[in-house]
Amino acid sequence: MKNDKIRFLVLLIPVLYMGYGIFLALDFGSKAELINVLVNGVILGAISIFLIQKAQLRSWADIIWLAAFILYLFILHHLVTYIAVGDIIKSTYTGSFHIQQEMVNLVPFTTIENTLQQTLPTMPTIIQLIGNFLLLAPLTFFLLYFRIIQRGWTALLVALLVSTGIELIQFLQTTIITGFSGITLPENRSTDIDDIILNTLSGLLGILVAVCLPSVRKRKK
Repeated sequence: MKNDKIRFLVLLIPVLYMGYGIFLALDFGSKAELINVLVNGVILGAISIFLIQKAQLRSWADIIWLAAFILYLFILHHLVTYIAVGDIIKSTYTGSFHIQQEMVNLVPFTTIENTLQQTLPTMPTIIQLIGNFLLLAPLTFFLLYFRIIQRGWTALLVALLVSTGIELIQFLQTTIITGFSGITLPENRSTDIDDIILNTLSGLLGILVAVCLPSVRKRKK
């Protein structure tokens, strides 16, 4: 693609994210939120720079798709791995760390089976199950679409590692907050091996879509 440096316009996304977050934090006088924005913004910015540099772009339309990919990563991070460093600093340290066993499931298919066996599954439960099955499909699809990763099995391995990383981060979060008072996490934040299974399957779904689309196959040539 001519004028390849135009891809770096996509970096406006992390810049605007940090700018807007800093503005809100200062407006509300929240030092904790300011720290949160800076920490998460730096992490997302670094990931964005890496992916933008690695992406193979062939048309102007790819710039739009690359922006969509980066936006997806921002949303994914906020949903499952947002790091509330500022809230921890603001809270009171107690030191009574312990594993919240009720929020950990290491037995495969237990959560999936319990959900399917419910007479009337609740809408949040259904959404969470479907959401986990779709969560990483865009990740593997775009990694293959932009040729950041060349092979499907490598993309699947990335999905497995990302999913495992998400659960480890959530485990650390649910454990760390037990040593502080005055801090909570979003509802349904837990560590579940079934989430890894579903997330990995969602990664496989994204790979299958990429393989089946002629427009993606042509990019290999």
